[in-house]
Amino acid sequence: MLTASTRRPVLLDAWLSRWGILDWLRLFWCAAVLWYEVASYVWSLGWCSWPDSGLSPARERPAHLLLVADPQVRDLSTSRATGIAAARQYLLDLTLKRNWYFASRRSPDVVVFLGDMLASWRSIKTDEEYERSYNKFLDVFRLDRRIPSYFVPGNNDVGVNIDSASARRARQRFTSHFGPLNQHVSVRNHTLVMLDAAGLVEEDYQRSAKYVDYDHWTPLPRGAVEFVHSLKEEADQAHPAILFTHIPLHRPDTASCGPLRERGTIRRGVGPSYQNTLGKKTTTFVLKSVTPEIVFSADDKDYCDYVHVPPRSVLTDATSPNATTVAKPQNVREITVKAFSPTSEIRHPGFQLLSVTYPSSEGNPSLATTACFFPDYPSIYTWRYLPLLFLTILTLIFLRRRKLRSPSLPTHLTESGLRKSFSLNSLPTAPWSPQPHPATPFSPDWSPYTPGFSAPHARSPDHSPQDSFPTDSLRAPISRSASHASVIALGGDAQHLRLPSTPTFRATAIPRTDDDGLPQHLPMGPAHLDVDELDDEFAYARYDQRQPLRVKLERGDADGGPADTDEFAFTFTLYGRRRRISLWIPLLSRSGRATFSGRRRGKWAFAKRVAKDLVYTMWPAVLLWAVLAWLVS
Repeated sequence: MLTASTRRPVLLDAWLSRWGILDWLRLFWCAAVLWYEVASYVWSLGWCSWPDSGLSPARERPAHLLLVADPQVRDLSTSRATGIAAARQYLLDLTLKRNWYFASRRSPDVVVFLGDMLASWRSIKTDEEYERSYNKFLDVFRLDRRIPSYFVPGNNDVGVNIDSASARRARQRFTSHFGPLNQHVSVRNHTLVMLDAAGLVEEDYQRSAKYVDYDHWTPLPRGAVEFVHSLKEEADQAHPAILFTHIPLHRPDTASCGPLRERGTIRRGVGPSYQNTLGKKTTTFVLKSVTPEIVFSADDKDYCDYVHVPPRSVLTDATSPNATTVAKPQNVREITVKAFSPTSEIRHPGFQLLSVTYPSSEGNPSLATTACFFPDYPSIYTWRYLPLLFLTILTLIFLRRRKLRSPSLPTHLTESGLRKSFSLNSLPTAPWSPQPHPATPFSPDWSPYTPGFSAPHARSPDHSPQDSFPTDSLRAPISRSASHASVIALGGDAQHLRLPSTPTFRATAIPRTDDDGLPQHLPMGPAHLDVDELDDEFAYARYDQRQPLRVKLERGDADGGPADTDEFAFTFTLYGRRRRISLWIPLLSRSGRATFSGRRRGKWAFAKRVAKDLVYTMWPAVLLWAVLAWLVS
């Protein structure tokens, strides 16, 4: 009686034995989809956690801020994309949803978007289109209403250096959907300053056109410069400030961005509706007015970590009653957050984690940050799925062609079924071999040295292998279709002839007689020759074997008629062995056209079989991908 421990391996082996190559391909594709759609994200973000260990100990838990830069959500109806462009846009939307799914699993307390929430203000013409794009943004970033979210305007949201009517309309749409352009909030006794960098750039153009410094410039009403000036008079300025701006601050063109950047650096540049960095005087004005501990920017798409060393004039005036005395210039670290949306400039999108706690009087750090990066999800389709699909198709073609060329043996049956359907015992015994056949490899009493075969006779070097067979008869396969007259002609040897249910290929002795009933002695030839070839001198090598090569060409019909065939036979004899090469040459004949149509139908049938195998292999993986796209998004 089998126990449970011994029964499980037997059942497992029986279950695995029923699996074919297509089933293993199914399993491989399902594993690949699970890895690229879910496991690759878990692997990339496994080490990404809140940097609370670098903060000073406090009684309350640090506040966790999730920083997202350049989502650039685009609505399909406003992008007017069709065909491949629409499929690419769908893939980008799926990437954004998946990135947000895994980023939001960090459970942040505050979410800050660093600009470019929508793809471009230029592609949005009406309020209805803007409303659809905004709803698309909310569909991708499913924000929890219990978590406060803040939005910094970017150049793709409100534009830079554009006509006043378009700028006024873009800013009205932004403020009605995302919030104010400039704002500041307090978190753990830290002031979060959200600056309208695009408005600051436009006001800087107006100031520089009049050759006026910021100290003598009259700020525009409700503008960015007025907001920066107001921070000096706020009581919150006594708290450490964290500056959020969409456009990075000024730095030298040769400044390094650190090892986490993929390529290049941030350089100055100006173009239609964009500016790479703030001006040098504008940067000095902001650092002097806000005096931030750290700056977070966006717009460059790639990661950059740079430390600003402000001049001595940027130091806080110690004579001011509300100022804090600073002994030396305070270096300001600026981190340009990597884009959240995949773009052509970068391979791995990302986001930033910021932990903030209450400032300590002992001088311990009150904030810490770390960068997190996603896997290169769009390239999975072009550099993973497509090559794997191509290799799968090649494998199915190879297996299908191998199956067509291999003999149709019942290899799918079990051992008992195979023993019943195909066994050497089912073959008839030869009349000249009185001993029965030995046991087959499927029977339990079989061994490599099982007796039963006749011992081979010793032969001399000049002995012919045909002497062991009867020389008075022709060796030919027999079957149930053998005529009754042939059985009667066997006489007493008929009892040795057993007719199997299927044709066999064992050589046997069948005497031949002529019309007068006299025995007809036919010369012996190779067993694979047809009767029609017995008169051919090439079939029996009735020629001088010292001649190394004899050639015979065959073409056309057998009766000598016109050649209406597509086969060219090349028969030759080389050192006593007959060889034949047949070449298929398509002709414009009826047989040639039939061959073409038949081969065309055969190719279509073969392609359909491969397509069915591909569908059988791929549909579980496609279904799994659809389920994951619905769940993990």
